[in-house]
Amino acid sequence: MTEHKYRILVADDDAMLLELAFDVLSAEAEYEVTKAVDGQDAWEKAQATPPDLVITDLMMPRMHGYELCEKLKGQGGIKGVRVLVASSKTFSTDKAQAEASGADGYIVKPYSPSGLLQKVAEMLSGTKPVSAPRTPGTTSPAAPAAETAAAPAAPHDHDPIFVRFWGTRGSCPVSSAKVIRYGGNTACAEVRIGNLLIILDCGTGLRDLGAALLAEFRGRPIAAHIFVGHTHWDHIQGFPFFTPLFNPHNIFSLYSVHGAHGSLESVFSGSMASDYFPIPLVSLAGKVRFIEMSGPVDLGAAKVSFCHLNHPGVCIGFRIEGQGHSICYLSDHEAFSKQNGENDMSRRQDEGINAFVRGCDLLIREAQYTEAEYAPRRGWGHSTFDDAVRGAVEAGVKKLAIIHHDPEHTDDMMDEHIAYCRALAQKAGSTVDCFAARDGLRIDL
Repeated sequence: MTEHKYRILVADDDAMLLELAFDVLSAEAEYEVTKAVDGQDAWEKAQATPPDLVITDLMMPRMHGYELCEKLKGQGGIKGVRVLVASSKTFSTDKAQAEASGADGYIVKPYSPSGLLQKVAEMLSGTKPVSAPRTPGTTSPAAPAAETAAAPAAPHDHDPIFVRFWGTRGSCPVSSAKVIRYGGNTACAEVRIGNLLIILDCGTGLRDLGAALLAEFRGRPIAAHIFVGHTHWDHIQGFPFFTPLFNPHNIFSLYSVHGAHGSLESVFSGSMASDYFPIPLVSLAGKVRFIEMSGPVDLGAAKVSFCHLNHPGVCIGFRIEGQGHSICYLSDHEAFSKQNGENDMSRRQDEGINAFVRGCDLLIREAQYTEAEYAPRRGWGHSTFDDAVRGAVEAGVKKLAIIHHDPEHTDDMMDEHIAYCRALAQKAGSTVDCFAARDGLRIDL
């Protein structure tokens, strides 16, 4: 009688760690190991050959680890499968969210070979290997690719490109005579490439943008593409107050990745539940499509790609490329080496972020703290001014716009912080144009 091995599926977009886990586990006689390069690849392979254990990273393209956990352990998933999350994210929020999504265990990267083997043995203890492959014909269908927007006609090469900031404050909106110059609205930026309208984040600044659009379009239909980095309150507070949503002639496509606990649409619907807001999402007159990204989105005049950031929960940054120009938007993000210490893995992850924004014309990046302010807030998921400048210099970007200003930072304090940032860049021998974004500021490219 043939003795069946435990089937282990390892999913990680970090090629080096994927090979390490594969080699360590494959050396054990009782394990049969398969590799997957991202969440979508893992889901398809798990359906074709059901594993006993799936080891998955959280921050992966096409399908992140939270969604993979939901699919594996939910209705239509893989019966009896165990899921071990292996992630460099040490936020307690992520551990709790992974567990709520169906994960049975959590191990922090970088791990030692012995640590991985011990954790896997614990996960499989008391279970029996899958006795036989799934019967042909019963494999669940592969998850459909994320919907993409219909591409509008390509613009003329001379069409103007600009960015206008409508909200630059972090955490919560503020109102005071001490913040008049930089503003008190939370994150929201407008990007125009010819007639293409892109909106980044839905903080309280979205309300003022809505009023400006109504005045500009004067009753003509408004179509826009809204990209949301993550759904913490300060990045979605303005959505219910965006008045163009109440006009049936307007069309909006809202993009992000699948939520940690459900669909993107369900997150926005929940935020407008009757306990929090008097008008439910379904009552909006405008047409809103919720599109969960699994890769770059082609809007015709521009292509928008994303990368995962280091912040509690699911958080992504964007790169917009069009007409030979590029704009990157990173909010919120804590440097991996800052949170997890200097090691090969954290350095590679930080370099991955730099590679994503490398050479862009404008980098819009969160920097909420000074080094002294960061010390007691380590693990909150935010950058320091030093982190933002260092990243911009190493990535060779042309302009750096600091956003997500701390609620306690007054106009005078922001002046001092930006002077400090410029001095850091000059000391590094960089020519990057460093400035603090403020509500109403327009940057032409």
